[in-house]
Amino acid sequence: MFLSTRNYHYNYKFIVKSSKKNCEDKVNKKLDLLIFRSGKKLSFKFLFFFLYILLSGKIFKKNRARITYDNIEIGRFVLAETFRNYECYLNKFKFYKTLIKNFLKAGALINSCKLLNDEYKIRGVYVDHCGYLNGIIFSFFAIKKKIVYSNNYPHGIFCVDYKKSNKKELLKYENALRINIKKSINSKQKNNSEIKISKLVKEATFIPYMIKVNYKKLKKLDYKSFDYVIYCHSFTDGQLWHGYSGFENTLEWLEFTLKSLIKTNKKVLIKPHPNFYNRSMNEEAIFDKKIYDIVLNKYKKYKNLFFIKTPIHNYLLLKKLSKDCVLLSGFGTAILESAYMNFKSICTSHNFFNKKFKISNMWEDEKSYLELLNTNPLELERPKKSDLLKLAYCMFFYYSSTYNKDFYNNIIIRNLKLTSEEYEKKFYIKGRGSISKSKLRLFENKTKLIEEKIINEISDTIFDVKE
Repeated sequence: MFLSTRNYHYNYKFIVKSSKKNCEDKVNKKLDLLIFRSGKKLSFKFLFFFLYILLSGKIFKKNRARITYDNIEIGRFVLAETFRNYECYLNKFKFYKTLIKNFLKAGALINSCKLLNDEYKIRGVYVDHCGYLNGIIFSFFAIKKKIVYSNNYPHGIFCVDYKKSNKKELLKYENALRINIKKSINSKQKNNSEIKISKLVKEATFIPYMIKVNYKKLKKLDYKSFDYVIYCHSFTDGQLWHGYSGFENTLEWLEFTLKSLIKTNKKVLIKPHPNFYNRSMNEEAIFDKKIYDIVLNKYKKYKNLFFIKTPIHNYLLLKKLSKDCVLLSGFGTAILESAYMNFKSICTSHNFFNKKFKISNMWEDEKSYLELLNTNPLELERPKKSDLLKLAYCMFFYYSSTYNKDFYNNIIIRNLKLTSEEYEKKFYIKGRGSISKSKLRLFENKTKLIEEKIINEISDTIFDVKE
């Protein structure tokens, strides 16, 4: 049996069917598809556990992200799900109501996983959006030694065969997802990697989900006078995908950073994520922009802080900054851009790449982050160009992810004999938006005759994580 949290719907048809075929090839057996449906029942064991964390106050304490149940770190997944809700930032009652509700959902998910695992002989599992509550499903079946599949940056579609893997660190979703391989690359590979990373930095439309951003001109400022630049992240999306670093969400990280730097009287520029102004991101952009405006109004009284209020292309900003300026980001591509331009930066080690890539000064938790913020910038390390190129090689050529020619969506586009622009015009969907029936029918009709070919090609590109 092949279990999936997604049915054969729209492009998930190719993701799920390709994952299923890949699993069938591994186990050398045809598998039936079973769609995951979570029930609402809780086990007595979880009910007692929930009452314990509630009555003991664990659910109200700072490190609630580390709450575990049956070796599954449910706290961070519950928090990530909770902070998708914009209202949870504005109202404490709404936050705790949603948090408690999501803890109960977590218990129901675990119970459903157990029932399915007991009833069926499950060989492989596809799990979508593992940074949220579904990360519990990924973790459960990883512990049960199944072949678990998912699809996310920077790997694209990937799997871990937990029956064969003895690496305990891979049981955590973020470790399976992280770029851990640091390959030696030859001169041609270095050159190709440099071309790609250069495009990422210099071309405003290189990142697919940024294409629809309407960038504005930089305001006239003395940019060389800034000591730090803070890069804001989405507040309602992907909060803890790469693990818990001491901050429950990116708003908490941002305010901690601002408060720390206010005390230093250093001049700080705060750059909003361009997607705060990206209408194609739908309600996500609207809510992120509202939270950013709240922060702006709260801290604008401090004379050493300057908030940018429009989407600007980062490359144009980097060209104007002093080379002694330090760039701050949690886990964004701004770190790659700053490394390419040889800026010193600070980011978390709970990132999409392993800390063995020496391209930034990395922190593990709140304490080590504060130490870096208080470190004399002259003592911070500059990025190693060789490590940046090795990381770029993995991102663009090794994994079948967003920028790779064999990213699953690129394979679909290639087989449809369309350009990326033509494909987007016909099949584009707004972030968190629904798919019209007309687009569904069109997609089904266009891919019907080449479905098997696409599935075979995608299946062959699924990355098998082993370290």
